[in-house]
Amino acid sequence: MRRSIVWGALGLALSACMGLPPTPPPTNPIRFLSINDVYVLDTLADGSGGLARVATLRSRLAGVGPTVFVLAGDELSPSLLSKYYNGHQMVETLNAAHLDYATFGNHEFELPRDTLVARIAESKFKWISSNCTEGTGQPFPGVLRWDTLRVQGHKLGLFALTLQGQYRRYVRCTNPDTAAHAAVDTLVKLGAEFVVGLTHQTIAADRALLAKEPAIDLILGGHEHESHDETVAGRHVVKADANSRSAQFVTVWGAKGNWRVAPTLIRIGGELPLDTATARVVAAWQDSLRRRLGPERVIGTATAAIDARDAQSRRAESAIGDLVTDAFRTGTGADVALLNAGTLRLDDVIAPGPVTNYTLESLFLFADEARVVTFPLTGARLREVLEHGVAPGSLGAGPFLQISGISFAFDSTRPAGSRLVGPVRRSDGRVVQPGDRLKVAMDVYPACEGGDGYTIPEAAGACASWQAAPRGADLLMGYVSGALGGKLAPPAAGRISTAPTP
Repeated sequence: MRRSIVWGALGLALSACMGLPPTPPPTNPIRFLSINDVYVLDTLADGSGGLARVATLRSRLAGVGPTVFVLAGDELSPSLLSKYYNGHQMVETLNAAHLDYATFGNHEFELPRDTLVARIAESKFKWISSNCTEGTGQPFPGVLRWDTLRVQGHKLGLFALTLQGQYRRYVRCTNPDTAAHAAVDTLVKLGAEFVVGLTHQTIAADRALLAKEPAIDLILGGHEHESHDETVAGRHVVKADANSRSAQFVTVWGAKGNWRVAPTLIRIGGELPLDTATARVVAAWQDSLRRRLGPERVIGTATAAIDARDAQSRRAESAIGDLVTDAFRTGTGADVALLNAGTLRLDDVIAPGPVTNYTLESLFLFADEARVVTFPLTGARLREVLEHGVAPGSLGAGPFLQISGISFAFDSTRPAGSRLVGPVRRSDGRVVQPGDRLKVAMDVYPACEGGDGYTIPEAAGACASWQAAPRGADLLMGYVSGALGGKLAPPAAGRISTAPTP
């Protein structure tokens, strides 16, 4: 770690953790360690991340002084292990890492109700949610609406929020701002001197919440997969990078009305050794995965780096999006293949060299395994579907579409219905006419479940038997070993472009 850290607030704690020169600490500081959107237990392919390393960091910080360790949502789903073990592996690992608090991310509610309740019951850490309850309005068993605790002689108040969404019927998430106001009001009346929000919503929503609620002193957030540190009236909202690539370490000192807050983003890499107890749990779960999927085997060789990061696939054409949709189109014999970028979950760069079945399986982490259905669409309806994929709310998020068999240009600032600029063309250059009838391949979540806001009634017949549809991972592995001859290379770009400004 670089030595340009804010030494006044962080020096002693980080010195102990990272082997840096000691500096005087603030008086009786309160410390928070926050991670979010953690789907992978072990280190990533690039050597970053790993909950066993985060556990080492937490342990060293706790050795210096009291540290509250939190996770701001999306921990139980989705992941390669969660496809088979429904988040049990994550709870066991977070127990070993001595997590203190967690809240719900939107993906927690993809689990069946009884499964989610079981995971909560297995947790040695506390679950907290101020706006998400059972469908009846009652809290989930074992979940707090808010909590207070004493740290360094100060009474802290914690509340938690999850963004609203189209969740399963067993869950009800009320308006986050309304729930936050009630929770903060209660915590202040209970004498909380420092109020912290643990949130899983957009950075824009977090900023707006800080602006509305002056009694909130700090937000530890999640949902975005890239780190943030932003301020509103001098108060911070911080988020870490997904999959434990980083953690936010926040030091607080002073007193009510005169708090000082110093956040620092800590990169989680090889300079941190593995916590023995946590690493043992991680290794056991990886052994379970090998028993289920068989030994890891090489499917092909990447001839160049293939960008599979969310930051690319959710806002522009990506190499991995091109490869996967080509596999869907080839494997189903479709004219066009569409893939909502939120289905791709590797969020990493596939390095040049051998690519295994585990890597390709890890692209598709949801329980439906990205099964691919085919159905007819007219050219006019295809254009409407593409329009939704480039709406302002879709850019940078899961609804953005990766495509095969067609190309188009767009301008997301245009009004709805006119965001596609110019014609949609087939891969051979022919214009797709409104009355053309095309065979379209698409994954189940948007096609059959209305996921990411898509409405495609034309898929109803295929969706009636979606369980028999081919898995996305199988289509991709067959395409790599067959059509590509085992060689993965980024396809030529040019399918999706932004329209030039007039």
